[in-house]
Amino acid sequence: MESRRTASAEDPPPAADSPSSGLRERKKLETRSALRAAAVELYLDKGPSAVTVHDICEAAGVSPRTFFNYFETKDDAVFDWDHRLTHQLVKGVRDRPSDEPPLPALHRTIHDAVPALVADPGWHSRGALLRRYPELIPRLLHSNRRMEEAVACAVAERTGLPEDARYPRLLAGAGLAAFRTAMRAWDPGTGADSLLGLVDESFGLLAAGLPAPERDAAERDGEA
Repeated sequence: MESRRTASAEDPPPAADSPSSGLRERKKLETRSALRAAAVELYLDKGPSAVTVHDICEAAGVSPRTFFNYFETKDDAVFDWDHRLTHQLVKGVRDRPSDEPPLPALHRTIHDAVPALVADPGWHSRGALLRRYPELIPRLLHSNRRMEEAVACAVAERTGLPEDARYPRLLAGAGLAAFRTAMRAWDPGTGADSLLGLVDESFGLLAAGLPAPERDAAERDGEA
C-alpha cells in the first residue's frame, strides 16, 4: 500500500516568526495545495482506483518523498480540505473572546470560514468527485468524525470540561450538523451570502432550542 509518513497529519501548520520562515511556510502551503488539486482532478478524470501516488506527484511536479512529507495516502490528499477546515475551526473556537458562550463562538467561527470555503475551487471539485464516486463517502464520514472530535476537544478546552464530557461532544455534533444541513440546502449558484444566511438560520434554531415550526395557516384551515 502506498502509505508512508514523516510528519503527523494532525499537526496544524506552524506559525511563521520571521520573513524566511514565512516564505518557507508559504511554499509548503503551495506544495500542499498543488498536491491536493492534482489528486482531486486525477480522481475525477481516471477514477479513484486508477490513480497512484506517482500520478499525483507527476501532475504536481514533486517527488514521492515530498508527497509523503504531507500525506500518508492518496485519499488523504483528496480530503485535505477537511483537514485544513478542521484546523481552522479549532483555532477559531480557541481564539473567540473568552466571555462568548460556546455555541455563538462555534457559530461565528463557521460563519467566518464560509467565504473562503465558497471561493475555493477545490472544494467544488471535491463535491463533484463525491457525487461521481459515492464509494468515497465513507472516507468523508471518517473525516467528519475526526472534525467533530477535534471541535469537541476545543470546546472542552474553552469550557474547562473533560474532553469526554457530554456537553462539548453534543455542542460540536449539533453545530457541525447545523453547518452540514445549511450546505445541503444551499444552491451554489446563489453565492456565499446565501450560504451564510442558511448557516445563521440553522444556528438560530439551535440557539432557540429547536422550537417546532408553526404550520401554515392555510394548512390548518384545510384540516378544520
